[in-house]
Amino acid sequence: MERQEELAVGRRLLTHMDARTTDLAGAMFRNQVAAYSCRERAALEREKLFRDRPMFMGLATRLPKPGDYIAEDVAGMPVLMVRGSDGEVRAFANICRHRGAPVAQGCGNARAFICPYHGWTYDLAGKLLGTTDKVGFGGLDLAQHGLVRLPSAERHGLLFLRAKPLQAEEPATLDVDAVLGAVAQDFAALKLDTYPLYSADRVNPRINWKFAIDTFLEGYHIPHLHRKTIAPYFVGNCGVFASAGLNGRLSVPKTSIESVRALPEEERRFRPHVVSIYQLFPNALLIWQLDHVEIWRAFPDRDDPSRCEVEMTIYKPAASDKPDSYWEKNRDIAIRTVMEEDFPLGERMQIGFESGAVEEVVYGRNEPLLVHFHSSIRSALGLGA
Repeated sequence: MERQEELAVGRRLLTHMDARTTDLAGAMFRNQVAAYSCRERAALEREKLFRDRPMFMGLATRLPKPGDYIAEDVAGMPVLMVRGSDGEVRAFANICRHRGAPVAQGCGNARAFICPYHGWTYDLAGKLLGTTDKVGFGGLDLAQHGLVRLPSAERHGLLFLRAKPLQAEEPATLDVDAVLGAVAQDFAALKLDTYPLYSADRVNPRINWKFAIDTFLEGYHIPHLHRKTIAPYFVGNCGVFASAGLNGRLSVPKTSIESVRALPEEERRFRPHVVSIYQLFPNALLIWQLDHVEIWRAFPDRDDPSRCEVEMTIYKPAASDKPDSYWEKNRDIAIRTVMEEDFPLGERMQIGFESGAVEEVVYGRNEPLLVHFHSSIRSALGLGA
């Protein structure tokens, strides 16, 4: 965030700590447990949230060179994102125009994409270069059989795409600033294009995808669930919240923020003592840590609302001279905290929701980002308050 915003957030956090308070939502929020377990609700979310809307795909440094690509499934849509030979990032449906096989898997670097089924070849701009049976496909218009384009964009060091094919007369580039709203200026100030990818981990917990996001949206649980891991480093149940359209930001203080109190205003540096959690609608979190960036993205299962796929990536600063053992320790802390504490408890909560014993859960006013996230989901789904 920019310097003046950093100071304003820091001052509010110190005030909250003195008063033992936190930013509050306007009211408590009641959510039906069907939001986590209903198949019809899950299908609506896949269509309205994961197909119709732009989605955050990670930092642009994940595709640093021409030919670098990422291939993954987004709620049933196979997507391929690649940096072209001209340096531009484009996105496509990862579906060969012959028989529908994926033309790429995982991530890597390629000069062209060759379908593993019959060898049809596409360039980095999605153009069909040729087929492997010239006689059998004589007369086929190659120009009309390129990979299906998806709208995408690269801005502020961020990658976005929409997992729904480009429509006629529609611009191929997404308006990222409109997607981000007020937090766009934060990302512009963070210089995220200087943070290369360090690690990527994927897991498939037995939880609804929203559970994976919920766990990061409040600090209320930290002193309780994480008392043996991260709790000693954070001030629990204390935060400053800011909304940005469907997105939001929660800034939570580390206990080390006390060291700033004695400094004059112009010398105060709150960034090292505040973790900012950016909720990027619908399914991602960008967490600004002390010296690196941590990103979590959650994707619903194509059929089962009680399952999801979660990716955790760590990006370290390019200028850092710290050894890999330091970054591995950060990765290990994140994995142990979330995948060994949050997600296992979430799996038991998921079972409880599916039992039918309760119809709703309640989010407190002291959980403003959690309230904002689920209010945003209802709004985007057209479900009303």
